[in-house]
Amino acid sequence: MIYAHTLGRRRSEPLLFTYFYIALLSSSGAPELLAHGVAAALKAVNPEIAMTFRPMTTVVDESLAQDRLVAVLEGFFGALALLLAGLGLYGVTAYAVARRRGEIGIRMALGARTAGVVRLVLSRVAFLVSVGVVIGVGTSLWASRFVASLIYGLTPHDPSTLVGAAFMLTAVAALAAWIPAYRASHVDPAEVLRES
Repeated sequence: MIYAHTLGRRRSEPLLFTYFYIALLSSSGAPELLAHGVAAALKAVNPEIAMTFRPMTTVVDESLAQDRLVAVLEGFFGALALLLAGLGLYGVTAYAVARRRGEIGIRMALGARTAGVVRLVLSRVAFLVSVGVVIGVGTSLWASRFVASLIYGLTPHDPSTLVGAAFMLTAVAALAAWIPAYRASHVDPAEVLRES
């Protein structure tokens, strides 16, 4: 489909401009081929008319450009928020492991396995993340009714979006907590006991 934007000047009123749009739809062949014939027919009626022809896809893309820019910015800030949440969780977990270093050293001196130490650290993080996911999903379901008219192509309670967001948050939290948990499982009990 071709979208023709024409700018015409009335002969009786030389300073008054009129804008009108013509949409061309071709049943066979490319719509661009019709542009020359339509332009010639309109020039025969009024030789002073000025015309521009653009594909409808270009017009639609231009009308959605601002919405696409906003969506890209929202995606960027969402990724930045996810990164900051992961760094914050890493910092909190590393601090908690550092405070419990003596306890972890004693546990390992008494025969605790490295998997048990990792499980000890990750269980706390898993509890915090699961509570956060439950609260986040509940808040999202409640707030989705306010933004239902702004969502295009999705239902307000889209299960794949909710599951994807929960999975992404859990994956980032698992990565952020794994590093301090791994370090805690390799604590030297003799060194910790000497420091105490």
